Amino acid sequence: MGFRKPRKVIGVDIGTHAVKSVLMTRISGRLKIEQAAMCPIDRNLLNLDPVKAQEEAVRRTLERMPVQQSLIVGALAGQTVVVRYPRLTDVSKERLQGAVAKEATNSIPYDLKDVFLDWVVLEEYSEEGRHITRVLLVAARKEVVDVRLQVMRAAGLECGVLGVDSLALADAAEACDFFQKGETVALINIGLNSSSIQFVKNGVSNFIRDVNWGARELIQSVAKGMRSNYEQALSTIENYAIDHVSVPEAQEAGGAESSFAYMETPFLEDIPQAEAYMGGHDDEQGYMESELSYMDSGYGKSATLSDLVASPLNRLGVELRRSFDYYEHQLYEQPVDRILISGGPVAFAPLVESLQEVLNFSDIEIVNPAASALLVSEEASLSAFHAHPAQFAVAVGLAARGMAEL
Repeated sequence: MGFRKPRKVIGVDIGTHAVKSVLMTRISGRLKIEQAAMCPIDRNLLNLDPVKAQEEAVRRTLERMPVQQSLIVGALAGQTVVVRYPRLTDVSKERLQGAVAKEATNSIPYDLKDVFLDWVVLEEYSEEGRHITRVLLVAARKEVVDVRLQVMRAAGLECGVLGVDSLALADAAEACDFFQKGETVALINIGLNSSSIQFVKNGVSNFIRDVNWGARELIQSVAKGMRSNYEQALSTIENYAIDHVSVPEAQEAGGAESSFAYMETPFLEDIPQAEAYMGGHDDEQGYMESELSYMDSGYGKSATLSDLVASPLNRLGVELRRSFDYYEHQLYEQPVDRILISGGPVAFAPLVESLQEVLNFSDIEIVNPAASALLVSEEASLSAFHAHPAQFAVAVGLAARGMAEL
């Protein structure tokens, strides 16, 4: 009795605060999302038993999916791998494997016996009479891979393909038909603890960088600036008024009589207590005595929420601006034509507004796989996907990568 080749793929994105899974198939040549689910990771359990916490979240997202009949595609976190883009000159196909191995020896900061290597040819072209082969080279330490596979196996999964979450964003954009011929696109993904930016030129990954900035910095800044505990800071951000009223007024406006329009940021529900990031000891009022001078001198009672998050958003903007400058000036590449942004906090308007100003872009597009070239099922199980599509970008990319393997 032979084994039937799977016709469906499940992309599993194990993030810092939640697991997102997408079931994908192909209908009449077009990719279709049949199911999608998201489950927060138990933060208390994560501190005690990380594998167990992630395993439980993975299991819950897959409860209604045909796991046994699907190819499973997982991913490593971008900040745990090394990515290089070597250019090989006048290397024949027969010598390519050896040339890549030599390049890895020179550019990977680990002993090669301690890592898993993978590579793919991105493009080939002629330059000044020389044949250039441009390669995407990825190295992951074996212990990092083992930990991720341990989580997958604990959840009853056999991972058929293991990718990289930040690189999967390009696969998602391609599957959604977000790229246009000849343009350069910056793909920005905002996570809880870190972010990434990838530059894609004419549909080909050209440069990628991870940024040590995450959404938790917003919670920390609001908690300090408002002299509040975690719950109060969280409530203020979730009930952020588009009118940018002052913080105390914004809290009052949350009542039944309010006429303000509010934006929901559900990604914040899963962030651990802000005190865990603030260091020191909080007093009974929920703020740190060591921070009083900072708060008294920096913000008054009429400070807006935009004021409170200005500093962390500026840090993010500076890091991304450096990446743009390096890509456009040090690598001598053409300017970026478009910016696509994904991740949990993209519904928080001050974040996108800040990046528009710092990066000098009038329009930053929020990734929405639910409104793309993909077919999307009418299943009720897709409610989370329709409500927060930008959070599923990595899972969509992983599933699309798996479909290319079938």
